Formats: sequence, C-alpha cells, structure tokens
Amino acid sequence: MLNRLMPPVFKYDVGNMKDLNERIKRWSDYDQIPKIELEDVIVGRDAIERLPEALQSLNVRAGRRVLAVMDETVILRKGEKLKEQVQALLTRAGYAVEKLVLKGDEYGVVHADAKQVETVQSRLDKTCAVISVGSGTVTDIAKHACFLYQNENDCERIPLISFMTANTVPAYTSRSSIISKDGVKRTWPSRTPNIVLMDVQTLMDCPLHYTVGGVGDLFPVFDAFADWYLADCMGTATVLDACWRIVDDIKDLLIPYMEEVANRTSAGMEVLGKCLLVTGLTMTFAQDSVPVSGYEHVISHLLDMTADYDKRKTGVHGQQVGESVLLALINMEKLVARLDKELADGGIDIGNCYPSEEEMQKKVLDTFRPIDPTGKMGRECWNDYSQKLKKWNDNRPKFEAFLKEWPEHRAVLKELLPHTALACARALNKAEHPLLFGELDAPVTEERFRWAMRFANLMRKRFTSADLTYFLGWYDMDWENDIISRYYEIVRTVRAENSSAAR
Repeated sequence: MLNRLMPPVFKYDVGNMKDLNERIKRWSDYDQIPKIELEDVIVGRDAIERLPEALQSLNVRAGRRVLAVMDETVILRKGEKLKEQVQALLTRAGYAVEKLVLKGDEYGVVHADAKQVETVQSRLDKTCAVISVGSGTVTDIAKHACFLYQNENDCERIPLISFMTANTVPAYTSRSSIISKDGVKRTWPSRTPNIVLMDVQTLMDCPLHYTVGGVGDLFPVFDAFADWYLADCMGTATVLDACWRIVDDIKDLLIPYMEEVANRTSAGMEVLGKCLLVTGLTMTFAQDSVPVSGYEHVISHLLDMTADYDKRKTGVHGQQVGESVLLALINMEKLVARLDKELADGGIDIGNCYPSEEEMQKKVLDTFRPIDPTGKMGRECWNDYSQKLKKWNDNRPKFEAFLKEWPEHRAVLKELLPHTALACARALNKAEHPLLFGELDAPVTEERFRWAMRFANLMRKRFTSADLTYFLGWYDMDWENDIISRYYEIVRTVRAENSSAAR
C-alpha cells in the first residue's frame, strides 16, 4: 500500500540551521529581528548517541563537569530508562556528570518558579556545562537559571544543551522562559540553548497524552496572530511580519500530518518536533511569546492558577491550550460578526468602552481574591493589567480609526485566521487530542472553564480579542452561553462524522 503522504519538506528546517539562517537573511525585515543564538538542532532516530559530540562542538572537553537537570518522571526509551542512558553515555565519554533532580508537588509535577530556578542556579559555575533532560518546565528552569547566572556574574554563555524528552512545547528554542511570580505565569527574557537534541526514538516512545499536548500548543498559530494584530491596531503592541513568515511550515504541514502524529511515526514526530522548534523561533523574533500566545493561553493559565484551589492536578499545558483554541476561535467568530452588524447598523458608542482605573482595579482584585486570599495573585495581575488599561485609554484615536477602517482590518483578520473552530476540532481529533473538558489529562469542570474564559482578560498586560469583547461591553452570560453551546455543537459534529466514517 502506498503512503498517502510524501516525506515532509520544510521551508525553514531547524535541522539545518545554516540553511535556515541563509534563507531568513533574504527577508527585507531581517535587520528588525534578533539574531538566532541557537547553533544547532541535532535530529535523528538515534540522535542520543551524538550527545558527547554535541558537547565537544561547544568546546566542552572530557573531564569537565556537566550538570544534568531533570525531574523525577521516569522516561523510557526502547524500554530502558532514558535518564540513566544519558548519564552512562556521558560518563563513558569521560565527563563528570552531576545529576540535579528537581522535586515536584504532591502530584509529582514540577512548577517553573523562582525557587526551582534558584535551585539550579546555585549549582552553576563558570566552568560547567548544562544539559536539561526534560520537556518545557525543566527546559525553562534550566534556561533561565543559566541566563540569570551569566548576567549576575558577567560571564560568557554557559554551554547549554536541551534534550527533548517530549514533543510538548516550543520552549526549547524560545529566548524567553515562562516562570511563575506569586502564582501567576509570566514570560521573562531569557536565553536559548546552544544546541537542541531531538532524538526521534525518544519522542516516538513518549506517552501519547504528552504528544497531543504538543499538538495543542501549536494550534495557537491559527488564532493568536489575530489577537496580536488586534493589539497592534489598538496601539498596545507591534506586529512583526517575520514572525508570521517563519511559521509557514506549521501552516502547511501540521494539519496534514495529524494522523502520523497520533500514530507517533518517525515522520509524525519529526514534523511535530520541528514545528514546535520553529514556534520557539517566532517567539524569539518577537522577544515575547505573543505570536503564539493569545486568548487561548490566558484561559489555560487561569486553569493552572486555580488548580490548587480546586484541589486538582495541574494539567498538560498544551492539552488545555488546544481546547481553549476552539473557544478563542468561536469568540473571534462572534466578535467579527457582531462588529459587522453594529457598524452596519450605525456604529458603536465609544464612550462606553473606557472603564475607570478604580473600577477595573476593584474588579481584578475581587476576581482573584477567592483563589488567593493573601491578595498576592490579584496584585500581580493588577500590576500587569493596569499597564494594558493605560495603553487602551491613551490610544483611543487608534480604536476610533480601527472602527472606521473595519473592512480593511476584517480582511487582514481573515488571512490570519486560516481555519475555523470546526476545522481545528477535526484536526485535533485526528491527533487523538481531547475535545471535551472532562477528557483532559487532568479533567476540568465546565464551570471552571467558563470562569477562565470570563476573566482571562484580567490576568496580564497582553491585549487579545477577550479584551476587545469586554471593552465593547458584549461579554455577558448570553455571549458566554453562545460560545459554550457552539463548542459542544462542534464536538458533536466531529464525533458524528467519526461514527459515520467508521460504519
């Protein structure tokens, strides 16, 4: 039987960084983006064997201390413990390997916070090298610890290699790290690894629920750019075209390879892994996570912020994001349709779109006080939100111009939203990604998802479609009920199509 898909061809192949860099040098806006610090991505079915070679390419010679940062999760590769394989391989190559195992919470989950960063930072010195063996959390902690150590000690970049243990997040190539402050996830300037090692066999052996988390974390490509564009229109951000251009491979390859991803074939893992690494580059270009972190991510962050309060495990980030993308797309579809109607019927009362600082401060603090009675979480959220509110007020003429020029902006949004919520749900389903709240790795109630949707705009300074909906005064229970009803309708449609195809 012939394969239905040709081998993937990448326009911007992170597995060939020399060629990738040559291609982006031809861009007219090349001088506007930061230069890529990532030196190499080693890809292969047995790329693990090239780990000593990777260290040597960074002038880390045998005998040097190598700090291996990991968590307590047991990871198997071909039925054997991966972390022990890594340590044995480096020891045989003559390196002085020192394991640092980060401790998790009561569920065994490690959280990327200042305490974990300090734990790693305390074990660094100017002569060591670091290998992070893990997924997004371990990677972000190791990256940020190295970044802070370098800045505080005014030294050269510590040689850092990230060993991908799961296709879950774009953190591996992003020059930022997601580190919590007072229980609130924040994006901090950080650094990239020198080398990322993508051992395809390890990714094929990774449990499926982590892999589909990576799928979910890529789908914001199909909605977050539209949020970023809205922020640009309102004067709260500046869009870079290069960030949209570098994700061409995601737009072209991700959805066609969904079944390959679900089956964890070599090709599926290569496509998913390289797409995730490209996502990290788009964040590096933006010097922020904004190109692929819009309304959907804030919903997921609020779910994480309420996990302790709800006495539930913090879920797989990408899975929560994948489901939240559907909600964000439905919200955007409703927002565009409502703008069409209101502007056709005579316009919008702009004066009602500007709540006072006192009103919004009270709202933010009151919203988060039940989750954290100490008030730290609320104050941290207000600190960020107040910056967004000020920019919204200061740039009122931009909003007025946006409404007058709505047909032009609508056309741009259409380009930035290549797939509907239904199309994304069909693709997620092919990858065996959960579609319902209760199907997540760590199930969440509909009530909590609604709460996260309702108050996501209050968490940070980044402007999204949730903010525009709120400022226009359109988000009420009817609006929310419409989103949830449409969401369930989409899931029923996808499930019915599956049943019909199976017969």
